[in-house]
Amino acid sequence: MILPSGCWRSKLRSVAFSCITALCALPGLSSADGSSAPSAQTIDYGALTRELTLNHTADNRITIAMWMPDQFWRSAFQMSGRLTDKAIADYIAVVHPYTLISVLDAQQGMTGIHFSETEVLDSEVTIEDSHGVTYGPLPPDSVAEDIRNLIQMMRPLLSNSMGAMGQHMEILVFPSTDKAGHPIADPRGDGFLTVHIRNIALRYRLPLGSVLPPSLDPRTGDSFPGSYRFNPYTGTKLVMRAPDTYAGSAPKPQ
Repeated sequence: MILPSGCWRSKLRSVAFSCITALCALPGLSSADGSSAPSAQTIDYGALTRELTLNHTADNRITIAMWMPDQFWRSAFQMSGRLTDKAIADYIAVVHPYTLISVLDAQQGMTGIHFSETEVLDSEVTIEDSHGVTYGPLPPDSVAEDIRNLIQMMRPLLSNSMGAMGQHMEILVFPSTDKAGHPIADPRGDGFLTVHIRNIALRYRLPLGSVLPPSLDPRTGDSFPGSYRFNPYTGTKLVMRAPDTYAGSAPKPQ
């Protein structure tokens, strides 16, 4: 039987942070020396990566997608504590023009787990915006060299950390804006981002609660993820907590 989806997702989130930490140690990035005050941590990295990692499991097949927007990189770099604010900003400027999606597709067979190869994923994965417009991966020659280098640096890190799973994980690069220059997906905005992998559709409902200040029930003081508009128990309209008191997203009610 194929591994439980929760194990795969947990492993992917853990390794993603390990890769970020390793990238922080590469030459050319400005390391924090501890002499300046650390940046405010306004996003719960764990809550964010849980929202960014989606999966579908059926018929001994597991398909996983992990979206890596600006907030993902910023949160991970801040949590690592190894880069200056300027180095983080420089990194974000490199990834911002693109939508990066990490994809894994695996099928349990009689003799083991069979992974979809890079060529298959490149040709069969698309993303769809809230208006139903689909986008394919960008050809390599239209992707900035810095992004290509970033992906090449992450490949051995993923492979060494996750074995065959990491070796067959593909980081695909899509545009970040439509033809009119509007964002295809904004983690803080309303709408959807759907990742299509063959006949599987993994949909992100936006905004992501983890990138917003928590919503509060003005009557009870109960806290909910920032994407909640109403108390799911009472129907009371929620208000947003002031950003300067935000320390991370609240857990979703059970």
